[in-house]
Amino acid sequence: MIDPQLRCVEFVELVTDWMEDALDDRTLSRLEEHLVICPPCGEYVTQLRQSATLLRTLDAEAPPPEARRELLEMFRAQRDA
Repeated sequence: MIDPQLRCVEFVELVTDWMEDALDDRTLSRLEEHLVICPPCGEYVTQLRQSATLLRTLDAEAPPPEARRELLEMFRAQRDA
């Protein structure tokens, strides 16, 4: 049976697992095939890699407790929206 083509929205959901080498062989194959035919998703991967590189250059200092609390509240509100 031929796997259906991976859609961009599925790619975005899987890309973190892909970058962490946490995909099964079938899903990995579908994701890599999608990258070959979808320039926008390739650009997305490039941007993620650039962001990760930039983040590694930042200080590891934790945000102040109040800022951390506010950020967590915003993330949770966005997630639950």
